[in-house]
Amino acid sequence: VGAMSHAAQLLGESDNLRPEDKRLTEIIRDNAKRVSEIIDNVLRMSRREASRPERLALDPWLASFKVEFCATMQCPPEQLRLQALENRIEVRVDPSQLRQVLWNLCENALKYGLPSTSGAKNASARGHVDRRYGRLRPNARPFLEVADRGHGIAPENAERIFEPFFTGGQRSSGLGLFLARELAQTNGATLLYEPRPEGGSIFRLVFADPQRWES
Repeated sequence: VGAMSHAAQLLGESDNLRPEDKRLTEIIRDNAKRVSEIIDNVLRMSRREASRPERLALDPWLASFKVEFCATMQCPPEQLRLQALENRIEVRVDPSQLRQVLWNLCENALKYGLPSTSGAKNASARGHVDRRYGRLRPNARPFLEVADRGHGIAPENAERIFEPFFTGGQRSSGLGLFLARELAQTNGATLLYEPRPEGGSIFRLVFADPQRWES
């Protein structure tokens, strides 16, 4: 798949191609990328190791995640917002698996959850992704949310979005949310979806009950 994509890129850079032929090379590259993402997700699931949970303070970890995510995805830092409802929230989770879950959720929010703002010159006009963490009431379980202001998810698809290979009409592998929920469950956590008031989506990761860590 990599060789095919690279060949299409080289062909597309040729000066002798007509615009319609260049468009065909773009189609090849786009679909090669999609197939590559499917392969990567399947490989990650097949070689997934048991979780290695550890105590993790969310605030510094999320700050470090933001730096890496924005640099990799080439998005302005202000486009990834963070709100702490409580200070010093500590969770018990495998850091690498939490990173993969949060990366999937934030990447989906950037791809599919932002308003259509073609030509916007600043992050505020382009929309943003909201992250929020705190404790649920009344059980005090820690949670972490990723929310957007996109078109949301059709009610008839809400029960299927965590199924493997379900895309809901989007050009994706259909494995991101499935893998995210699987990794959450491996760590004793739960990944939930709910529509956001006034439009958009909320994905809420509810961590294991701190009072049961020792058991």
